[in-house]
Amino acid sequence: MTEQTVDLESLVHQRVGTVIVGKYTLDRVIGIGGMAAVYAATHRNQAEFAVKMLHPDVSSRDDIRSRFLREGYIANSVKHPGAVRVVDDDVAEDGAAFLVMELLDGATVEDLWFRGDRQVPLRAALAMAHQLLDVLSVAHAKNIVHRDIKPANLFVTRAGDLKVLDFGIARLRDATTNAITLMGAMLGTPAFMAPEQARGQSKEVDGQTDVWAVGATVFALLSGHLVHEADSATLLLLKVATTPARSLTRVAKDVPEPIAALVDKALAFEKASRWESAAAMRDALEEAYAATLHEPLTREVLAAYFREMEEAPVRSTPAPDPTRAAASSTPLPDTRSLVATKVEGKRASVSSPLFAAPSQASTPSVSPPAAAPEPPRVVTRSESASTLRPGPPVALPLARTRSMVPLVVGALIVLGLLLGIAAMLSGRTSPAP
Repeated sequence: MTEQTVDLESLVHQRVGTVIVGKYTLDRVIGIGGMAAVYAATHRNQAEFAVKMLHPDVSSRDDIRSRFLREGYIANSVKHPGAVRVVDDDVAEDGAAFLVMELLDGATVEDLWFRGDRQVPLRAALAMAHQLLDVLSVAHAKNIVHRDIKPANLFVTRAGDLKVLDFGIARLRDATTNAITLMGAMLGTPAFMAPEQARGQSKEVDGQTDVWAVGATVFALLSGHLVHEADSATLLLLKVATTPARSLTRVAKDVPEPIAALVDKALAFEKASRWESAAAMRDALEEAYAATLHEPLTREVLAAYFREMEEAPVRSTPAPDPTRAAASSTPLPDTRSLVATKVEGKRASVSSPLFAAPSQASTPSVSPPAAAPEPPRVVTRSESASTLRPGPPVALPLARTRSMVPLVVGALIVLGLLLGIAAMLSGRTSPAP
């Protein structure tokens, strides 16, 4: 642990018990990430919220601060119950920008996936996908593209509702100018990036890019594998950019054919071969579910799954981190256990690092595994910040990290395009069997 990390963690915990802008009391730390910390907080009117606060050093950067605040504006613009509601934004006395969000009661899909030994039952996985596609269909109708759909950004409540988290890198498309209001198309997580996003083709990033990510998410939930496997985040990004996805049936032979076909179409390498929209995939999913399982698709399916996972024993096998460890058909090296922590009598969510963000994936070292305590019950009170990870963040010195980003991104884009051209010339771009 570096001195910088210790100072950051100390600063985060020092805020507990303080009142910001005269009305939000920070009750406890829910999670700490490389860019922000999330607190459970109580408003002066006794309402409970989650407060997501940028660290002071990054809050001073205009680009990061704008992207952070945009998360709230875009999420509220969706106007769908499945988009986490942001009720306020402001700047604390020390200059740190923050968002105030609804405090959710449940667990992330990532955590549930791990708790089930990297497997989600067919009914539950399809129920998640159905609600997710419904949120995205509304967002896409308003020209909002999420661009970072993955299990860590999806949250299941006790009532069986799915919430889509972290609209912070969403792209707001202008129908006439095709403008991008944020930082380009390379934002996202390699394992769940569509080919056009991995290649940095910003003008090609649209609703079908999110559809691909939905397919990749369902693929992982049903099979326990990523769509593409590689020895590092860099190689994974290159593979996504240049190689067609394998069929779900290659790694999950027991998945019914109509469901596998639904997922395979979402993962088509060429956009013209994918579902044309989230709404189209949602409607096709409803038909495939009815034809395969012969029962109605309701939110009770997801609520029942949550109750089942809450009662299940906590497995001691830690979750793999596919962007750090060598990916293969065999289980990946362990990195960290999923646990649930009790803080001041209330349980808080502690996420596992299954699908690390690109900045984490590029870090050359990993923090030591955390010791698992006695098995508690499933996570309950959880914040709405999907990018947070448990324990101290691992990071390069800030100046060095900033200077490396343009070089790495530029090199990846150039190399990816060259490989793509080579693949097309050699006739290797046809879909895998």
